[in-house]
Amino acid sequence: RPNSHTLAAKESFYMVHLPMEAKNFNKEEPFTLKVEDSQKMIQQRIAKIKDLFPSVKYINNHTGSKFTSDELSVNKLIYALNKQGINFIDSRTIGTTKVPKVMKNYGKKYMGRDVFLDHESDKKYIKKQIKEAIRIAKLHGSAIAIGHPHANTILAINESKKLFKDIELVLINKLY
Repeated sequence: RPNSHTLAAKESFYMVHLPMEAKNFNKEEPFTLKVEDSQKMIQQRIAKIKDLFPSVKYINNHTGSKFTSDELSVNKLIYALNKQGINFIDSRTIGTTKVPKVMKNYGKKYMGRDVFLDHESDKKYIKKQIKEAIRIAKLHGSAIAIGHPHANTILAINESKKLFKDIELVLINKLY
């Protein structure tokens, strides 16, 4: 969003949600990374993001099913992110994501979403997703939950605080 960098400048920690080309999505954002984008174009886009968000250490994909399922595209992105010292968290918008393979080729740890909190905006659904993230965290020792700062997401998190008593909530940098 146009004012995101202004809001982020007031925060001590944030992650940039970068639009990437999807297979079936009609509401494409401005500056969406596309499969046909050149290495130079992707590097310029990531450099611009670094200029706007100078403290950014993590980027995840918004949509991106087509982009992240294309190994060459993911390779160009990870190369550009590495040059800027930025880590990538895979939102896992498609089961055929090539991010794990590319990260392994770069000798980097793969990090991907376990639960998407607000794929549906209904507060009851979001609370169910929070419970699922907690279940996964207890089972595996950690879970990555991704959501948006929508009103119902924030309400659901606030109303679920008692569920967090048996787990530790941490920012992604504690897992990476």
